[in-house]
Amino acid sequence: RLDWRKDPEIMKNIITFYTKGKALDSLSGFYDACAQVEIDEYQNYEKALGALTEALKCMNKASLSDISSKETKISLLQRRIQLLKKFVQARRTYDDDKEESMKLCLSLLDEQDIDSSVRSGDIYGFMIEHYVSNQNHQKAYVLVQELKQRLPTASLSYYINSSVIDAISKNLGVSIVNAVSEGGEHSGVEDEIEEDIPETFRF
Repeated sequence: RLDWRKDPEIMKNIITFYTKGKALDSLSGFYDACAQVEIDEYQNYEKALGALTEALKCMNKASLSDISSKETKISLLQRRIQLLKKFVQARRTYDDDKEESMKLCLSLLDEQDIDSSVRSGDIYGFMIEHYVSNQNHQKAYVLVQELKQRLPTASLSYYINSSVIDAISKNLGVSIVNAVSEGGEHSGVEDEIEEDIPETFRF
């Protein structure tokens, strides 16, 4: 497949193609797909947020005959951006205020549609690493169990570093199965859109 992540020139050509064709709805979809790759393959939520922001800009300027469909797409993008921002904030806040960071993560897990924007497994992984680093292995273990219940077909090692799982097992004397099941979660307009890759989404 085309590796646009490693070759920014490919991405620039795709953006130029859609822009010149005034296919801003398709360009929005491309940015959306880029965001998903950043999350699924690289767990880079900052770049995913930048990509979704560009997707929203394009959708706002797109000319769609179905106004209702456009409004729905804009609303969904805004919601996903809101949740992404909250997780990015939680991670950025961590060094200065760990308690606040954990509160933000817990509130995200309470959102029914969280997995449409932020993988709940990544939130759990972030929290579990925090508690292990603070020697609270019991709390970490409780979260591991919650993660397994929430994503029963997912591989724990996909979200949690093996050294973290080992630390919990060693300190509590429990056996944690790393993978419940393999393969679960691997899951004038032309002038207004810059053809260069946006600063918020550079590789």
